[in-house]
Amino acid sequence: MNAALEVTKLLNEYGAVLVRQNKHLVYRLPNGRVFTRVKTPGDHRTPLNELSDLRHALGVERPTPQPTGEPKGNMPTAQTPAPEPSTPTAVATEDRHKQSLKERIEAAIADEESAQEKLLNAAQAHERKVQMLKALLPFADDPAAEEGLRTLLPGTDSSRTVSEAAPPEPPQVITERVQVTRQLVFAATQTFGDTFTVNDVMARMTGGAVIDGQERQRVRSSIAGAMMALLDRGEVLRVAEGFGKRQAVWRKAALDGGGNG
Repeated sequence: MNAALEVTKLLNEYGAVLVRQNKHLVYRLPNGRVFTRVKTPGDHRTPLNELSDLRHALGVERPTPQPTGEPKGNMPTAQTPAPEPSTPTAVATEDRHKQSLKERIEAAIADEESAQEKLLNAAQAHERKVQMLKALLPFADDPAAEEGLRTLLPGTDSSRTVSEAAPPEPPQVITERVQVTRQLVFAATQTFGDTFTVNDVMARMTGGAVIDGQERQRVRSSIAGAMMALLDRGEVLRVAEGFGKRQAVWRKAALDGGGNG
């Protein structure tokens, strides 16, 4: 059995996601656990140890070898009692001890870096949300912005009726987590201090969340349409035209304090 190929096969079968690849390959497993794989094995034992660790993390038992060359109808005259099966924890601990001190330190570093990366991503997501909320605050009294604010502020009273003179624009629901309206797109553009693209606005509005390809395209198209509407209203400026795979470059307009209309 080729241990390295078996590790790759298990990662593909269980849908492991590669989240980082520096000195090590760090995968997130479907059960939420993290598996670390070295790029260049130190010796022939490294793939075996990685295979054991991966099986333990996935809760997969080792395959039982099938007996060969014995007729099905014959009963053995004597059998040696099978040894007590080792628990996955004991097997993983034993394999860990087979690793060199350097390999164990490198694996521990990779685990801590992965945990640090998760915390940094969470902190950045909260920071982006704070910036969006601060940008929305000046429009809190605008009835047309109320529907958009409800997506960010679940505690907002949804029974409050909007004035008939200024009905809110219907929200464009893209996914369960993402809602695109002109007001939200405008608020997101106000958080940039420099130029930005449609992809930058989408990342700001979704908090960097991973969206499926078809849904991502729908979200991006809705944001691009809202940007054109904001351009017509003079609320954003287009610095450079987009062509081919090159995106258009935008900049927020200097408003006179009259609101977004």
